[in-house]
Amino acid sequence: MAFQNNVKFTEKKIIDFKAGDNVTGYFYVKESELKVTTTNNKYMNFTFADTTGEVNAKLWDFDETNATRFPAGIVVKARGNILDWQGQMQFKIDLMRRTNEDDHVNVSDLVPSAPETGEAMLGYIVSVIATMKNDALKAVANKVIDVYREDLLIYPAAKKNHHAVRSGLLYHTSTMLKMGEAYAQVYPKLDRDLLLTGVMIHDIGKIKEMEISELGLVTDYSTEGILLGHIVQGIKIIDNICDELGTDSEIKIMLEHMILSHHYEPEYGSPKYPMFPEAEVLHYLDITDARLYDMFRAKEMSDPGKFSERIKTMENREIYRSVFEENQG
Repeated sequence: MAFQNNVKFTEKKIIDFKAGDNVTGYFYVKESELKVTTTNNKYMNFTFADTTGEVNAKLWDFDETNATRFPAGIVVKARGNILDWQGQMQFKIDLMRRTNEDDHVNVSDLVPSAPETGEAMLGYIVSVIATMKNDALKAVANKVIDVYREDLLIYPAAKKNHHAVRSGLLYHTSTMLKMGEAYAQVYPKLDRDLLLTGVMIHDIGKIKEMEISELGLVTDYSTEGILLGHIVQGIKIIDNICDELGTDSEIKIMLEHMILSHHYEPEYGSPKYPMFPEAEVLHYLDITDARLYDMFRAKEMSDPGKFSERIKTMENREIYRSVFEENQG
């Protein structure tokens, strides 16, 4: 597929896209699906990603091989123009092909990743476990690390939304641990070891919920993930680990309750509200980290003095990036 044309196309990162731009570049295909318009015309709907962000992309020039040629989890070269569609940025694809060796693409430049390496974050978590005084909780936390070490090093925390980047699950967990340490100092009546163990295991079921590419981003949800979700999967994992270790039954139930209740509301997957302080704090650590991640990300993709695109996970709010903040930098 040739990329020559009289129109000038500029190679840009996603964060720099503006409506009206003619762009060309290399992108990681995070999502790929065949869709049909109301007039029964087929087209491909993609989510393109690089290290700076994501953008919805559409290929209207459809042929029957597109769905198999451009699956999620590959890197492509694409050219087209940027549209503003109902307040959202959209990449209208003119030309597109899979990359090859001659492109000399550095995948690390395309795959959104946590700001720290998986090894560094896992090392921090292991160091926190070493400070625990409750031997039973320490054993559970160490067992989780031992069993899922390789997955934890690269797994994202989501397909979309917060921490949907390579090693995002560790990034989410390590940030929450730092906040949890602060809570335990401010509120000494909290059981520090219980709270921190809950932080470490609260999203472990996501490893069973999602399928990822070798590059470390979600390609799809597993059958068990769709039918059960990560909360149920997490409880199953901890139930098995605690039984294997012979963990005290009360500790096991409390850990499982922390997983069960950390989304707080029934409509978000938690059939029980938190019923002890450490479970309550776990929820707020989780929601704080998730929302701040999304807010900071929205600000990074906005110009000073402007509002971001609406964030669906935050009640469709627009996030403001102040000029004052830029001047202080």
